Amino acid sequence: MNKFTSGAHELILKRIRDIPSLPDVVNRILAIINQPNTPASEIAKLISYDPGLTSKVLRMVNSAAYGFQRQISSIQHGIMILGFTNVRGLVLSASIFKLFEGHTHPGGLNHQQFWEHSLGTAVAARLLAKSLGVADSDDVFSAGMLHDIGKVVLDVYFKQDYSQVLHQAQLKGLPKHGLPFYHLEESVLGVNHASIGNYLASKWKLPVGISEVILHHHQPEQAESCPRLVHLVALANELAVVQYEQQGIYNRDHFSPALMDYFGLDDTALEQYLQALRTEMDSAQDLLNAISTR
Repeated sequence: MNKFTSGAHELILKRIRDIPSLPDVVNRILAIINQPNTPASEIAKLISYDPGLTSKVLRMVNSAAYGFQRQISSIQHGIMILGFTNVRGLVLSASIFKLFEGHTHPGGLNHQQFWEHSLGTAVAARLLAKSLGVADSDDVFSAGMLHDIGKVVLDVYFKQDYSQVLHQAQLKGLPKHGLPFYHLEESVLGVNHASIGNYLASKWKLPVGISEVILHHHQPEQAESCPRLVHLVALANELAVVQYEQQGIYNRDHFSPALMDYFGLDDTALEQYLQALRTEMDSAQDLLNAISTR
């Protein structure tokens, strides 16, 4: 029996309680972005208080993905070009990335691959949302980026124990982004990344749609508040796995029949989504570069 299941649940709670809150300026930015009719000038004013966020927004808007002939130097102009949804995703993801950067360790989670998968899921979720229509589409990109955030928490705050999970997964040939890995976490640790991530989402007061995606993306049928969003990110997660781990080669076995049925998708539709995801990922890499650059 491991130490987590033998009565050290309080240890888990204590360690994740010690995770810093999001910076006040980030909470203020996210709050006003969510308000209707907020002018870009107000968001620009708040972002300008944080030089790191300012540089990330400008880096992203001046990336190859937007292809402007001249340099954009105004933060307000940059926000208007990117749109509030992209700015919110950038601010939230960059702030969370910063909390956990520099914590990699031998035998632990590969953070670069983790964020690449997260980005792939976010981009796939955005593609699906545009095509299928989702009421919570404002949250879809951020939900995709953060759906697995509990893995980073476990890796950073429970290094030795999470290394055991990763080692066993490698020995068993389990992919790191499926339900079997989720169950392996529970068997080794007594907790899983979804429940830990949900605790963190509550601590950070993230929107209910994002929180529910984090908690139920491996069991979307359990979602109550935003079931369509949760199912969508669950499918986006599978698309990202195929894109990164299966070289984008379509195979029906890599997809949940329940998710395909939920959205009424067939093999042709999924192959088209994979093709679209492949096309978008090169330019989307600029977002990951913006998030991870100081």
